[in-house]
Amino acid sequence: MRSAMATGLPAEGTCQVWWARTVPPDDPDLLALLAGEERRRHAEFTDRRGRAAHLTARALTRLVLAGMLRVPATGLRFEAVCRSCGGPHGKPVLRSPESPVRFSVSHSGQWCVVAFATRTEVGVDIERLALRGGTLPLRALAEVERAVVTGTGVRHRTAAFVRYWTRKEALLKATGDGLTVDPAKLTVTGPDQPAALLSWDATPAPAGPPHLSDLAAPVGYDGALATLGRPLVVSYHDGRSLLDRNRTGAAVPERHTFPIRCWPSATTWSPSVAGTQGSPSGEARSPRRREPTPRNVR
Repeated sequence: MRSAMATGLPAEGTCQVWWARTVPPDDPDLLALLAGEERRRHAEFTDRRGRAAHLTARALTRLVLAGMLRVPATGLRFEAVCRSCGGPHGKPVLRSPESPVRFSVSHSGQWCVVAFATRTEVGVDIERLALRGGTLPLRALAEVERAVVTGTGVRHRTAAFVRYWTRKEALLKATGDGLTVDPAKLTVTGPDQPAALLSWDATPAPAGPPHLSDLAAPVGYDGALATLGRPLVVSYHDGRSLLDRNRTGAAVPERHTFPIRCWPSATTWSPSVAGTQGSPSGEARSPRRREPTPRNVR
């Protein structure tokens, strides 16, 4: 399912995933949507890519929530509280107006994604299938995961690592722990298997049973969605059209080039098709499947 409009809260048991290619880094119409602290944070980025990603993520989050809640985008107030230390740098939540909507944001390269759900904690992560710094940070993986990556052919090793990483990052965003929890303490299924948490050997444990799925993503990217308590049916939405509508002040038709072609979250991964396989129908499908039971998670 794809849409360029945000109308009403996500139905219970569903998750809206909004994708957007990054906007110009200093667009005045979108900057006007941000609160003072958000604009100060935006100004701190010294590179254009950082400013573009920050502006895209903040503006898209505000515009989608404003449509869902039928309030002005500038009237939303957010707060971040660290689950570990209580400081103002944790997972952002909407404080005003009160709402049952939960959301999570991620960006990488030229793309931003925001996931929204009702009464279910969510975490989303996307990453480019590209190596940064020359070596893979294998210390982020559990021992069995490192063995899988190092045993993968050099050509596909980065894709295998990114698949592991996005799944772990999505889980840590859903719980609100972020990188205060060592990702190596989490073990997830291999890159050629349906996404699932196998074990959580860190403290604190998640507040509810975690569920994982891999996301349909643009070519050259990988992504994952985590939820707590129950799995959700995912629909995909064109966030750039929503942003452009606010920039131009006129309706912008949904792009026929919107690149997300959705497939079942249980699709088998193969290095030769990772990030490129799709369904011509464009619909997100979430077939029933049996998930491994994770250890040490209540």
